[in-house]
Amino acid sequence: MGFPKQRLRRLRQNENIRRLVRETHLTADDLIMPLFVRPGKGIKQPIPSMPGNYQMSVDKLTEEAKELEGLGIPGIILFGIPEKKDDMGSGAYADDGIIQQAIIAIKKSCKKYPRDHRRLHV
Repeated sequence: MGFPKQRLRRLRQNENIRRLVRETHLTADDLIMPLFVRPGKGIKQPIPSMPGNYQMSVDKLTEEAKELEGLGIPGIILFGIPEKKDDMGSGAYADDGIIQQAIIAIKKSCKKYPRDHRRLHV
């Protein structure tokens, strides 16, 4: 018995399998920063269970977004902490909701994020 004439390459069959087994490369383009926004002014409260993360008011959040923009972080994801919670989650779709306020402020203060809200990856 000699060397096989056919080399089976089961880990190279298709692009999906090749993508699963290839080397991992991480760049700044792959990063998304979670930001937690709450009502108020001048608030930057640490989150004990998440060291390095803070609950911030909209004014502090825009400062953070500018800094992230300068570092080349391409995306942020916002988590809102509303003043009042209800069973319907009405703060999520209210015109003056905390996330809506944050998006408007970020769009005004950061050049990188598009002005068209449909293209803002927040």
